Amino acid sequence: MSATLSSGEPAIIDKDQPFALAESLIRDARWADGLAAAEAAQAQGAQPDAALRLLVAIARLQTGTGGAEAITADLLLEAGGRRDLRRLAVSPLLRAGRHDEAGLLLDQLVAADLAQADDFTQRGGIRARQRRWDEAIADADRAAELTGAGGGTIAMVSRIQYRQQGGRIDEALALVRDLQQVPSAEERLTAIMLAVYLRAEAFEEAAALAAKVDPEIVETPGLAGYVVQALARAGRYQAAIKAGEHLLEMGLDGAMLRSHLGQAWLAGGALADRADKAAAHFRAGLEFAPNDIQMNAALGDILLRAGKVEAALPFLARTCELQPRLAQVRALYARALKQAGRLEEAAASFRQLLTLVPGDGGRWQRFAAGALAQAGHREEAADLFDAYVAKRRAALPGTFDEGLQALWSRLDEAKIPQGRLDWAWSMRDPACVLDRAEWERRAKWGHLADHYLLDWLECRDEQVHEAMLHFADELDYLEDFNAKMRAMAAGKGAIYASAHIGAMYFGPLSLELVGERSRWLASTPSVARTSYAESLISTSDQTDTQVARAFMRALGQDNIVVVVVDGAINLAAPRIPFEGREVTYSQFASRMAWRMGAPSAFVAPVWRPDNRLGFVLEALPMPEPDETANDYANRWQAAYFGHLRQFLAGEPQNLRLSGGIWRLIR
Repeated sequence: MSATLSSGEPAIIDKDQPFALAESLIRDARWADGLAAAEAAQAQGAQPDAALRLLVAIARLQTGTGGAEAITADLLLEAGGRRDLRRLAVSPLLRAGRHDEAGLLLDQLVAADLAQADDFTQRGGIRARQRRWDEAIADADRAAELTGAGGGTIAMVSRIQYRQQGGRIDEALALVRDLQQVPSAEERLTAIMLAVYLRAEAFEEAAALAAKVDPEIVETPGLAGYVVQALARAGRYQAAIKAGEHLLEMGLDGAMLRSHLGQAWLAGGALADRADKAAAHFRAGLEFAPNDIQMNAALGDILLRAGKVEAALPFLARTCELQPRLAQVRALYARALKQAGRLEEAAASFRQLLTLVPGDGGRWQRFAAGALAQAGHREEAADLFDAYVAKRRAALPGTFDEGLQALWSRLDEAKIPQGRLDWAWSMRDPACVLDRAEWERRAKWGHLADHYLLDWLECRDEQVHEAMLHFADELDYLEDFNAKMRAMAAGKGAIYASAHIGAMYFGPLSLELVGERSRWLASTPSVARTSYAESLISTSDQTDTQVARAFMRALGQDNIVVVVVDGAINLAAPRIPFEGREVTYSQFASRMAWRMGAPSAFVAPVWRPDNRLGFVLEALPMPEPDETANDYANRWQAAYFGHLRQFLAGEPQNLRLSGGIWRLIR
């Protein structure tokens, strides 16, 4: 009997070697013809041996007439068929993307004790695709063991990478640390080592390895990105910038490289062009990865803070589409809409933010109330702010003193970025006798205390007098200073300039206590239904022009107007260098003093011993005859920052450490 091949020719069966034709055809991957020849030989009474049975099972698997379960460990062992299985089944299946079936065959090969290092390596890769990390790790380790001397680069990469991806970071880190030196040409191993260091937050070790990588031999954008990221995460921003720009010049480019190079520029580039450089890199990175959340958000933030509101909106909108639960970005988007005059959209965006993060404290509720009020929804804004006040009121203790004392047991709640503590510590008085730990304790207490003052002011209107009882014996001093300021330009009021320092929220209370006519600028929405709001000029629900008019009107009515010149509701607030860092600062107060001829002073409420409240009061210069606005603003600024610098050297409980000058310090 003969079989007909796919070519139409008959298959001639050799009586002495009845399965020779079938074997030859199957080894040539002519599966159907091989099966036909095998069936013809069997029809003539020939009995296939284990090797032929294995080939037939492989052919049936490839033609879909049989399954992988037919290829058992016993058959493989009897046939000695490792080579045939790998060449005719495993490799073709992997090329065809049939990984699960290939894995089943390798399982049988291992069960037959015929597997070699390559088989474990291949099965480990399949199990990694299936996210069976423990099994993938075991296979990679076995492959390395069979190969000897660590298994070489491929095996080591697999051993580290599977542990990293499987969440066994400590084990991956231990393997990386055991490697004494990485050959410079082995990019993949270097890249995975950097990835593990970064994942384990071993930033100094990552940076040390990155610094050893010769940029001239880097061939892939992936490794280039890891090098820049490692240097930047360790705070070596200049090194990251230098390496990243050089790698770009070499023709390497990609989303990760651009993203981390942009972050390095933003954190450590020259003040004059850091934002522009970072923005350029983020734009280039988005060409590679238009849906990258971090770069979209960062570029939108940069543009918004540069005053390019319309340009920022698409990137912030895209970020919100990609990840709607990013509260910070959604808030930026809503604020950008507000600055663009798209008030209804801003209000809607804030409503959505509050729906997404209903438990996210009152920070967003305060902004949302301002946006709603500005959009004309004043009743809704008032109700929202009332609900926010009620929630905070319920958490307050019965008396002011009780809550103030309890702050010492709540210091862990003061989530202050380490960079702020480091910067403030560097500015302390050299004569300070406190050690770092005690200094930080007091600084954290002061941070909590000022926010507690605001809670009491907004939420316990009927008990505000309890806070006033903490006023130190400085009433005469404050009254005398106020009289002196008014005498400098009778009838023109006075401008009291402060910063986000000290017991900032005590200011309005103290002026009320001494009976002064006063107004103060703040982001609190004007819909607040408490007595302190009567003296408020809200920056959250008015335009800059409206705020300026209200400011001038208040001075014209002989009020003392209090303004924190380092704060602004507008995210594009100007920035200037101060004590080696960049801080927000507005010339609004100084230029208003020049324009209106009003006297001005540096003022800051402070905590005295025994939790008493007092004041730092320093007169600022008056305009000279024929002095230009620019010259006066510069002279005023120098005097203001001189007093501020002296203040920051003082007691740590008066630092406050949030908002204004602190907001850019991380």
